[in-house]
Amino acid sequence: MRYISRETEHPTAIDYYCEATQTTQDHFPRIPAHTHNYYEVYIFLNGFVKIAIEDQIYNVKYGDIMLFPPYTIHQLLPASDDTRFEYRRIYMYITEPCLSSFDFNGQSLLPPIQQAAQDKRYLFHIPKEDFEQIYQAMYLLFRSKKTDYYGKEMLNRSRIIQIITLLNKNIQMNTESHDKTHITPAIDDVFTYINHHYQEPLSLDFLAKRFFLNKYTLSKLFKEQLQLTVHEYITLKRISTAKLLIKEGTPPSKVHLEVGYSNYSTFFRAFKKLENSSPEQFLAQLKNELPQ
Repeated sequence: MRYISRETEHPTAIDYYCEATQTTQDHFPRIPAHTHNYYEVYIFLNGFVKIAIEDQIYNVKYGDIMLFPPYTIHQLLPASDDTRFEYRRIYMYITEPCLSSFDFNGQSLLPPIQQAAQDKRYLFHIPKEDFEQIYQAMYLLFRSKKTDYYGKEMLNRSRIIQIITLLNKNIQMNTESHDKTHITPAIDDVFTYINHHYQEPLSLDFLAKRFFLNKYTLSKLFKEQLQLTVHEYITLKRISTAKLLIKEGTPPSKVHLEVGYSNYSTFFRAFKKLENSSPEQFLAQLKNELPQ
């Protein structure tokens, strides 16, 4: 296991990795839908945005925290046609090995956030006192990247414990589902269909016919909303699901059959193009082994 503190070092799912980042932008940043190999704890601070995670879309406001599990597709969307607004956020990336390193005397930080991911609960409205403590701990974690001092690592570990423990408390207390919002009715339906039928043959022509849309209109609307083509999103959904299945024990040689690929060679090329590694190399990383 490597001990990593920056995303530029290309952390994998088996590395000890945690990093906090705060950003401020004077306009809406258009970022395509994507996934990570680790958890992201996202705190919204200012702006007019929606968050899409898989086929669920949420309005967010100050005081909201979102949890993005590994291999889960998510994306920032504008909540207004006017994208000239200040957007501020702070977020923390953290791997399961880092979270597991805090296990002690039968206590673990992982089960509540794993259960939330399993239940597809991603958005949490945090009471003011807890929110301010979580934000302050994450901000100090972010600031610590800029300097070295005695006890930095131990203080940062205490901040991670505070962030995740308070988040877990709210996960366990806050079990109701939250209202979802929409992109456009036509794109909503296509978006949801892809997320539930990625194992089946899918194409732009098929989706356009199924939803009675002109394929050029569908292509244009989809790209405008998600910053990805229909084909790119289908591929992202299939490969991110394949990574999760490989992590859970499905052999790379068989996983393509569960994510919509009829032959391994097509799956292999798509996986390598998106991940810059083969499915076997990804499994080897998970096992902390060198590829054969």
